[in-house]
Amino acid sequence: MSRRFRFGDFVLDGDTRELRRGGDVVSMSPKAFQLLEILIQYQPKAMAKGTLQDLLWPNTHVVEKNLANLVAEIREALGDSAEQPHFVRTVPRFGYAFLDAPVVGAGDAAGARSGPMPHCRLTWADGRVGLCDGDHVLGRDPDVELFLDSQSVSRRHAVIRVSASGATIEDLGSKNGTFVGSRRVEAPTPLADGDDIKVGAITLTFKTIQARGVTQTW
Repeated sequence: MSRRFRFGDFVLDGDTRELRRGGDVVSMSPKAFQLLEILIQYQPKAMAKGTLQDLLWPNTHVVEKNLANLVAEIREALGDSAEQPHFVRTVPRFGYAFLDAPVVGAGDAAGARSGPMPHCRLTWADGRVGLCDGDHVLGRDPDVELFLDSQSVSRRHAVIRVSASGATIEDLGSKNGTFVGSRRVEAPTPLADGDDIKVGAITLTFKTIQARGVTQTW
């Protein structure tokens, strides 16, 4: 089934291989389009640079600068920035991730959104990420779902579990502890909209995302 991705003022159409803003087509090279599509499809997962290079240039050795150039091209097309990202965030010493975007299934007869939709969001000084159902490990290990670049954060520091019934956070035996507000997390702890979470020296804010209703096919 064909899929289109809608985010901000943009629509990325996988069938026509076009990025549109309103009624206008935004100029973008085929490789940059492919990279943007990959990041959106895997969002909110952070993608390692090596993985992205393998997907974009299979069985070919390329310098890392090629990937950075494509990210810069995407940001220019979207009017985005590395310092205050709205769409593409840099995961230091690891790779890149797309900030959550609604997904529209163009072939869905009901016109409803398809694909995993985030139910909540974490924001912090360096960015934000949407959280879908499942476990999301926070830590300093570049292989965890939510990489936090701070020596005060343990490699596998805490886990946020999201389900239809809500979200909880659990400390994973971290050195400096996990806190919700001023309360230290000693057991799985429910999260509410607006809760501040302290992981080492990093403070994150938990936000719930309200359902937006059915998206019409157009």
